[in-house]
Amino acid sequence: MPRRLQDIVSKLYRPPVGARQVFALSRADAERVPRLSSIAVISITAPERPEAQLDGFTHVLRLSFADVHFMNPTLSEKSKKKVVYAFTAEQARAVRQFVDCLPPAIASVVVHCEGGFSRSCAIALGLHHLYGYRVEHERLTHANPSVFRVLTGKPSSAPG
Repeated sequence: MPRRLQDIVSKLYRPPVGARQVFALSRADAERVPRLSSIAVISITAPERPEAQLDGFTHVLRLSFADVHFMNPTLSEKSKKKVVYAFTAEQARAVRQFVDCLPPAIASVVVHCEGGFSRSCAIALGLHHLYGYRVEHERLTHANPSVFRVLTGKPSSAPG
């Protein structure tokens, strides 16, 4: 098991008292997380990919959207084709509703996307801004600005 995943698993077994924590992971790492009753999962897959293998988790929100910074005024032709599959306001509401309805026993939220660098980081950073969840700021530097803004209504340069 990679060192970073070992560190996260350790934190999942010993969550902070009085605050939820959120981690952004790759799909492969999220599929290896222990099935603890104190963990909820937000699973993000690319539209062309199958669902992640997350059997055993009770609280799972599954989303499918492309990794595209659709608010960027200089989109490449490749990115323009993905805009139709971009993160939506409806998906943002689903994330907020999912989190709002989590039982108090949930101490940690694992958010994954395919690589764990952009979409999952944007959602994790958004949960930090909206709910005060503890995050690893240094791991969220490549958060997709469009996803963050749709989720929070704030520009991605908002202070941590």
